[in-house]
Amino acid sequence: MPVLHQYVSERVDKMVEMGMVDEVRSFFDANANYAVGIRKAIGVPEFGRYFRAEPYLDKQKRGKLQQEAIQEIKRNTCKLACRQWEKIHRLRNKKNWKTHMVDATEVFGRRGKDADEAWEKLVAGHSTEIVAEFLCNLALTPWSLNPTLEECLHWLVVSCCKIISDRQ
Repeated sequence: MPVLHQYVSERVDKMVEMGMVDEVRSFFDANANYAVGIRKAIGVPEFGRYFRAEPYLDKQKRGKLQQEAIQEIKRNTCKLACRQWEKIHRLRNKKNWKTHMVDATEVFGRRGKDADEAWEKLVAGHSTEIVAEFLCNLALTPWSLNPTLEECLHWLVVSCCKIISDRQ
């Protein structure tokens, strides 16, 4: 899980850079229940202490408290990802659900065009095959032929329409 944790950390940092603090502040209410609804979303409860104390602290202490909230968001998001992973494995192992694992680890070790190409090859292509097979009980032409997304969607729609008309 180290790759996932690193990704979560970078993603939270990017969200903060893009205005997460102000977005969360916009619906902060010191008297609200943070155990239900939108206020339960990742990032909202963690910033509660910061927003309550913000008006009373100097710049340095505000910065420290904000960083603590950001670190808490990262920890909680990683815990959530681990719980989701465990639930998926439990469904597969105890309930015998047929699941397909698509490993995107290599994608997260790359940047720019290399990451995009790895995503298409290792994740998008394989996932499209799995979904098409599930929806239509048919296999796609081999992904190595590299059809475009539009071609895949067209094939999927045509195949599903044929199946529906055959059933009527």
